[in-house]
Amino acid sequence: MNEVLNALNNKQIVGVIFCDLTKAFDCVDHGILIQKMEKYGIIGKGKELIQSYIKGRYWRVLIDNKTNRNTAVSNWAMIKHGVPQGSVLGPILFLLYINDLPTLINKKAIPVLFADDTSILFTHSNFMEFHVNIETVLGNVSTWFKKKLPFIKH
Repeated sequence: MNEVLNALNNKQIVGVIFCDLTKAFDCVDHGILIQKMEKYGIIGKGKELIQSYIKGRYWRVLIDNKTNRNTAVSNWAMIKHGVPQGSVLGPILFLLYINDLPTLINKKAIPVLFADDTSILFTHSNFMEFHVNIETVLGNVSTWFKKKLPFIKH
């Protein structure tokens, strides 16, 4: 990124918080996602289409033990949270879900959102202010993740 090169050339301190959200797509709360869609103007037929895409899905587990020639199958269970993975819409819906995350970040930090990998870049010439910025943003982001993605281990 140009910001990093510029900061290093200007002898500033550079730091990054990397957030790798394990199983993040599985943790999207459907109710919160629908509210955010409405907030961003996705209403009417578009909202109904996406709502029918994420809600009313079921899953089960199949264990096929070829050694013993045994097969075990769980009962079907409704999926109550998450977005379908391996689809084009999954990452888009997840980004829509976490799109308000950058509002927690002060102007001295640069958020970079890409699906379930989020990075927050910090640059500053004063170490104490740099440290305070990182601590503040890390606390805000941690609180946000605990509230919006409660199914992820923090």
